[in-house]
Amino acid sequence: MENGFSRVSPKLALALVAAALALGNSSAVYAGKKARQAVEHVPGEIVVKLKEAVSARAAHDVFASILGTTGRGAALQAVEPFRTDKQLFTVRVAEDGALGRAISSLKADSRVEIAEPNFIYRTFEAGIPNDTDFDKNWSLLNNGQADAAGQTGTPGSDIDVVPLWAAGHTGSREVVVGVIDTGVEWTHSDLVDNLWTNPGEIAGNAKDDDNNGFVDDVHGWNFVANNANSSDDHSHGTHCSGTIGGTGNNGKGIAGVNWQVSIVPIKFLSASGSGSLDDAVESINYATSIGVNIMSNSWGGGGFSETMKQAIEKSRDAGILFVAAAGNSSSDNDSNPAYPASYQVENVVSVAATDNRDRIASFSNYGKSSVHVAAPGVKVYSSVKGDTYASYSGTSMACPHVAGIAALLMASNQTWSFSDVKSRLITTSDPVRGLRRMVASRGRVNAYNAFHGIVPPSNEPDESLWARFEAAGETPHPYENSKSYTYTVTKQGARYIRVNLEKVDVESGYDKVQIETPAGEVIETITGRVENYTTDYAEGDTLVIRLVTDSSVNGWGMKIGFAQSITQ
Repeated sequence: MENGFSRVSPKLALALVAAALALGNSSAVYAGKKARQAVEHVPGEIVVKLKEAVSARAAHDVFASILGTTGRGAALQAVEPFRTDKQLFTVRVAEDGALGRAISSLKADSRVEIAEPNFIYRTFEAGIPNDTDFDKNWSLLNNGQADAAGQTGTPGSDIDVVPLWAAGHTGSREVVVGVIDTGVEWTHSDLVDNLWTNPGEIAGNAKDDDNNGFVDDVHGWNFVANNANSSDDHSHGTHCSGTIGGTGNNGKGIAGVNWQVSIVPIKFLSASGSGSLDDAVESINYATSIGVNIMSNSWGGGGFSETMKQAIEKSRDAGILFVAAAGNSSSDNDSNPAYPASYQVENVVSVAATDNRDRIASFSNYGKSSVHVAAPGVKVYSSVKGDTYASYSGTSMACPHVAGIAALLMASNQTWSFSDVKSRLITTSDPVRGLRRMVASRGRVNAYNAFHGIVPPSNEPDESLWARFEAAGETPHPYENSKSYTYTVTKQGARYIRVNLEKVDVESGYDKVQIETPAGEVIETITGRVENYTTDYAEGDTLVIRLVTDSSVNGWGMKIGFAQSITQ
């Protein structure tokens, strides 16, 4: 067809735009965070109606004159006429992010009657698996349902994987994930189809057929008992595995991020949930030797280990992604590292936990530099031993969400390296205000964004616009126990406001400086010791700084240095 192009199947190319895009918003529009409230369209495509019927060649010239044909962004790529109406055309531009600008340009031209995104329509159940308990998987599809503790969720506070399933991206058994944990229940009905089987080993012949040093390691290895029985005697590893790869759309239980994947049970944690350094290192080395693509590590403890670091470096050299739970101590990994998540090795992805309202979990470790991403980890429903299901909480539950997304990405992008996947996970996370100082990604992972390379625009105030003004407030030194010291800072006419704390020195984890809005919303909590610290901002002209102390151990206290505002 003249001036035609290869069509992008809506089932293979979904994208999300805000409804405002249909109105011709001239700026790039992003709607990843509220995926269920957004409008799907074929990436980079616009349906255009000209006021007069013209040939395909003439239409191409019209659109080229409006959009241009060189460079990037909104430049014209191709034109395809409708068969049923000679005034209608499908137009493709160079970048989906420039779609709003292109639509505005087309609408502004006197020759154009209509210009709108090439919307996608679906049956309402598209992408939703028939698993009987899927409604409990709020971390995969959050429609506002309550979690196991009864907390009502915020719609969209999930990993946004359902649109990928709807497009046919449900994983591949060619992707191998080593779950280094308490083992995996081999016979669980939601996991048995995704259990890895060693292709080089003959079951039950008491021989090391593949000469890897492990006899009959058909389904991984048990480093606690030093045998081939890697089945789970705890439940933790089975729970993590269900999140990564519970068989989807099989009419039972739950669905994992991947409906098809190969899960290797690598057991070094005992029935009591504990394990040793030597067995942990053996597990990492084993996973490297069998060629997994990803290691999922929902465990931690101990101090820095050079032995473990070198094992992780070997996995890096083998091209393996090492996903690790950030820890459950409510502490800052930037200043108090938690291992293995805090090893500074390029293939490590450290994961914090969020709840069904996109808030950092109360127990979760964090770290603006050292914790890379956040994922659901509170009251997560998944498989457990005994062929049943339960809700668990922890960064242990957040970690397999990220490992699962990584596996889903690798299933469709076999040439991607661990660094490609890690970069996608970080840069495409949904911006979440409460996470912007908690993790490097400043938000919660989004599988759809990661798959399509959608990088959300920054929604933060321009740093160059902050202007200083004087503010004061200082607690007694030392402060009293069981007290609440409150200081209010106001700048009339300000759009945004924040303060610089000259010094905070309080009992870590117990006494807390809270940065609040006048309505009492806690924007940031600071505990322990910091100096010359600039807080997060509040919208509006007023900020409340509150030191809340407990009944024992008093510290130096807090002193405000100055404040800053943006009034433009």
